[in-house]
Amino acid sequence: MDTSPCPNSPVFRTGSEPTLSPALVRRVSSYTRAGEALRGSDSQLCPKPPPKPCKVAFLKAPPSPSAWLNSEVNYCELNPAFATGYERVAKLPSRARGSHPELLTAKQNGACPRNSGTSYLILDRDDEVRPWEPLEAQVDEEQKDKSEFVVPLMETESSFRPNDFESKLLPPENKPLETAMLKRVKELFNSHDPKVIALHMLSADCKVARILDVSEEMKRNMGVSSGLELVTLPHGHQLRLDIIERHNTMAIGIAVDILGCTGTLEDRAATLNRVIQVAVELKDTMGDLYSFSAIMKALEMPQITRLEKTWTALRHQYTQTAIQYEKQLKPFSKLLHEGRESTCVPTSNVSVPLLMPLVTLMERQAVAFEGTDMWEKNDQSCEIMLNHLATARSMASAADSYRTSAERTLAGFQPDEEMSDILRTEFQIRLLWGSRGAQVNQTERYEKFNQILTALSRKLEPPSVKQAEL
Repeated sequence: MDTSPCPNSPVFRTGSEPTLSPALVRRVSSYTRAGEALRGSDSQLCPKPPPKPCKVAFLKAPPSPSAWLNSEVNYCELNPAFATGYERVAKLPSRARGSHPELLTAKQNGACPRNSGTSYLILDRDDEVRPWEPLEAQVDEEQKDKSEFVVPLMETESSFRPNDFESKLLPPENKPLETAMLKRVKELFNSHDPKVIALHMLSADCKVARILDVSEEMKRNMGVSSGLELVTLPHGHQLRLDIIERHNTMAIGIAVDILGCTGTLEDRAATLNRVIQVAVELKDTMGDLYSFSAIMKALEMPQITRLEKTWTALRHQYTQTAIQYEKQLKPFSKLLHEGRESTCVPTSNVSVPLLMPLVTLMERQAVAFEGTDMWEKNDQSCEIMLNHLATARSMASAADSYRTSAERTLAGFQPDEEMSDILRTEFQIRLLWGSRGAQVNQTERYEKFNQILTALSRKLEPPSVKQAEL
């Protein structure tokens, strides 16, 4: 009988040895010193067994996966994909593998403790290592994720190019306020119903504010899907300038339409009546608060409000319109500019939000027109400013709702080409400032035209002797 102290059987187990792996070759315990006699309780078949494992957590780092791969028994040979995964695990830093804190956390959570040194990183860190997928597929997926993101572009040029704009109503070059062009614009304005005019204004506003007709390329360049989101972001600077440009140009154009009536007092009252009717349609039917505020801005200009005879004629000839303006439109406009837009009109009924307070606040250093706004002269101006900022956040998050409302309102709308042209910002710039003046910066153009409006107003209704002395 073989009495060798260390049998060659790979499954031989002595004492309380915890290791049963057939791949490991046991070494003689270092605890048995040379020349030490065996006691009676010691086994005669094997040296002294190693001590039982300590109850304290094992602090020794687990064996390297690379060493495990080089052992005699490697079960990954059954699946090459797993072998590839373990090779990737072996290349990871040691801090990414199973550690003592992880074992303690697993024990506290009721997980089964790990007694072997085998790394289970391929099961725990699924987001980093997925050996069951081909490496090429993972690389392609990562490249696809990266290719989907495009850095937004910072626009540096306005979308309005007046001198490149072509229309049947505009010659290649024109002077400011040409009589023939003003007459044709007034004819178109008087020949269309106020609701139709409001529809054309809404359509133009949705394109300028990038609510409708936004291409996929433009969305990638903006980094968002709507201009209502872009105006709240730093790289929406140019869009904010364009929105301010259109709003102020529209207000000046409406003022010119009223002050340009050099005929009878009744003609001016009729023009004023039609302008107010368009404002009512924008507010109640279109939900276009942007153009509505432009009309109200024009009607509240000092050059318009001082026309006492014209307003008196409006009250006599168009009493209902005058009442609507005083009792409905003016209070509603005041609420809007105090930041109470959400309380006076539901979002589902709005196609284009107010916009102007936000873009004015964000571009105050870049654009100045007639000093501060009316709401900034209020004693509660700080609270009002916070209301406008809160409204802007709601506006950006509800961009899809505004788009849906605009699409519903414009469903089946067939625009008239000439009416669409006269409501384009490029046309209005050319009409008011001419082909040469269109190249001048905004602030200078607005200041000069303010003087022109004052002169037109005084020509229609000269100031009294008392006013002249003031």
